[in-house]
Amino acid sequence: MSATIVARPFEEEALFNAAFVSVLLFEAVRQYYDRSGKRPMPVILPYLLAPLALHRPTRDRLPSRINAQMGEWVRAHPEVLMDLGERARSLRPVVSVGICFGLRHGVLQNIDGAIRAGQTLRRPRGMARSADVDSCITSAGFLGRWFAHQGDAITVLAIWGIRV
Repeated sequence: MSATIVARPFEEEALFNAAFVSVLLFEAVRQYYDRSGKRPMPVILPYLLAPLALHRPTRDRLPSRINAQMGEWVRAHPEVLMDLGERARSLRPVVSVGICFGLRHGVLQNIDGAIRAGQTLRRPRGMARSADVDSCITSAGFLGRWFAHQGDAITVLAIWGIRV
């Protein structure tokens, strides 16, 4: 049985590469773990986190504090739900590859089917990073903290209108 490789546009390959997605997930999982009483992040949550953190209009509207009630905030901002299901479906392979890459390189760790942050190497001095990349990483960390305060993963997915 052979795996089917789906070609993606060059721009998508460059923007959503496995290493970048692993860094996003590392930051989210690290902050989730720290804020949840040392629980690893359920493996389903990165599939919601990525389309939120990578989508600039959503990133720009996220609340500034994790004590914002997620359900109320989502109801007050219905525009963030527009096309969320489609974005989540289209990013599913990207997130899967990012998780695998992170596990393979020790950036992420598998803890009984959940994910915990592993180790990352420091960026070389002078290596530039764009404001957009920093925004994605910061938003991923925020979402990790916010998700940690919401209870279980199924509740988080339901708040955002995502069915498993």
